[in-house]
Amino acid sequence: MFTSIFSFNLSGQARAMTLFKNLFRISLLAGLSLIMVMSVTRFIALQSGTILAQQQHIQHALSQDFSLLPRQHYDTSLVALSAFLTMQLHPDDYQSIAIAPTQAQQQSLTITSPQTKSAAPAWFIAIFGDNSYSQTQTINLVNDTVIVTISNNEKWLADNLWHHTQQLLIEAGIISFSFTLVIFFLLRLSFTPFQRLITYAKQLEQTHQANPPPHTRYQDLNLLNKSYSSLAHKLESHFRVQAKEAAHLREKAYRDPISQLGNREYFLNQLDAWLTKSEQGGLILIQAKVINQSYRHKNYQRGDHLIREIAQTLNQTITHSNSTLGRISKTEFAVLLPQIQQEKLHSLAELILGTLLPLTKEFDTPLGITIGLVITEHGTSASQLLAQLDNAVIAAAQSPSSPIALSEGESNTNNKGKQYWKELVLSAIRNQQIHFHYQPVLMQNNTVYHQEVFSTIKRNDEVISANQFVGALDELSQGTIFDKHVIVSCVKQLQTDRQLPALAINLTRSSVQDPAFHRWLHELLPYHPLICKRLFFEIQEGCFIEGTDMTQLLCQLLNRFDVRFGIDNFGRHFKSLEYLNDFKPAYVKIDFAFTMQLNNPTQSAVLTSISRTAHSLGIETIATRVETETQLERLSELFISGFQGYIIERQVTRTNNVA
Repeated sequence: MFTSIFSFNLSGQARAMTLFKNLFRISLLAGLSLIMVMSVTRFIALQSGTILAQQQHIQHALSQDFSLLPRQHYDTSLVALSAFLTMQLHPDDYQSIAIAPTQAQQQSLTITSPQTKSAAPAWFIAIFGDNSYSQTQTINLVNDTVIVTISNNEKWLADNLWHHTQQLLIEAGIISFSFTLVIFFLLRLSFTPFQRLITYAKQLEQTHQANPPPHTRYQDLNLLNKSYSSLAHKLESHFRVQAKEAAHLREKAYRDPISQLGNREYFLNQLDAWLTKSEQGGLILIQAKVINQSYRHKNYQRGDHLIREIAQTLNQTITHSNSTLGRISKTEFAVLLPQIQQEKLHSLAELILGTLLPLTKEFDTPLGITIGLVITEHGTSASQLLAQLDNAVIAAAQSPSSPIALSEGESNTNNKGKQYWKELVLSAIRNQQIHFHYQPVLMQNNTVYHQEVFSTIKRNDEVISANQFVGALDELSQGTIFDKHVIVSCVKQLQTDRQLPALAINLTRSSVQDPAFHRWLHELLPYHPLICKRLFFEIQEGCFIEGTDMTQLLCQLLNRFDVRFGIDNFGRHFKSLEYLNDFKPAYVKIDFAFTMQLNNPTQSAVLTSISRTAHSLGIETIATRVETETQLERLSELFISGFQGYIIERQVTRTNNVA
């Protein structure tokens, strides 16, 4: 609805600009036509007046009284007559004067005006130079009668007309230029309120929040402005209702109603999605038998209150980035901690135990809280991890003094410390061991939207994905080191290959929250204005929920340089989706936990709801890890704009090879 209405606004803007141009052209054409008509009219009048004046001069010369001419012999009389006529006429008026006696035995006399080369061009003379005129009159002299023929001076007439034509052209040019400027500025001034309305509509289309233009003296524009404001208000209300409905549906499907944490299905979906990344991490299972004691010996209201206290305490205690917390049974809470080492996992478990034990003091329950830990192994399934956690909780119950146990199935290969990963990344940067793989995002119209950059470290025969070390870098607030290297490498690649599609770079949390990284980007981006249009940055949804101020500053910086950004793992957090209206990302990538089990009606409904919320703002919605044709077909039926995954990469590669 948003997209269709504001697409109308954009087309309205295009028509508004065309309207201005058309009105300007029409006004200019009308004005220039009028100027041309006036100039032609003046030219015709000047031409007619000049010819008429020349004719009148000749007629006047021939209508004089010749009785005063000397009464002498014939030849002397002809000379006197010619002298008289040349006195009456200007050389510009005549070309020749022919005096012919009526008696054949007498000689005629012809007088010619001196001629020079015409200043008028040949084409002008060919068009307007044919203005020949002659007048003949019989004059009675004393001794005889003569016939006088005077022909006009066509050369002077052409020169005179050409001179006037030049003046008319100069005047017409000056008037036309002045008229064009006046019309342009008058129309521009008249269109200023309309342009403000267009800007207002564009801002509504981009941000859905804009200050309406001031009241104008044009009634129709005021009505249109009022309609836009009313439409914007309705769309804003519609979006908020839609966002609340999406959040309500998601909570109903995946949130535990008592603890307000994710329920078992939500936690397992997140766990399954995370396991596909094959990255290290840890899990904590907290068994609170004290909850049963509360329900049995107190009441349900007190039991529910205890559950909420435990959930609130866990939320405040667990600050690990990208962690997932859920209530998976009546008395059990589980925590997923990506990229955490064994030592820190055990320290966090001790901290959790210390904060929860005070809640059990009023109940006489031995081992009211027991905690099981497990470090993930490659190829481990969710069911295996939960089984290991159950075994760890049983083992923890055997140690009342410290009811915390680590599953014996953990792998020592995952216990590398944060400093190890930091040194590994620094060494890989120095030795050019970081390699990039580009995975395309294909839109519904079969165009490549961008290519996401996946980084790996290749050392000897070992290949290490970014998922294995990014968490450690974030823990040390050193993610900017890696991000800078990736950004500089991608900028160089885009400069080298101008045919390469836009690249999308994932930013670490530490970079998003680092003011120094913001300043570095501010210095880098102005030098690459063309590259900015082919660059995307992907930011984890958690950054928009926590650390909002720094995330907003980064997004404003990116918008300033026309760098588009997207939200990764969209829909993962139980927060209102209204933050989309504040940040206006170019796209969102739906969290994989919502796109795995599309045969589940509840999951499909949640996916449709959160996708539609983003889609209503004109934000592209992208599904990731599309691996099968069935998954692609099912996603195409939902509010999904683009797709990314193995099957998409294979399809794009096949198309490029054919091309």
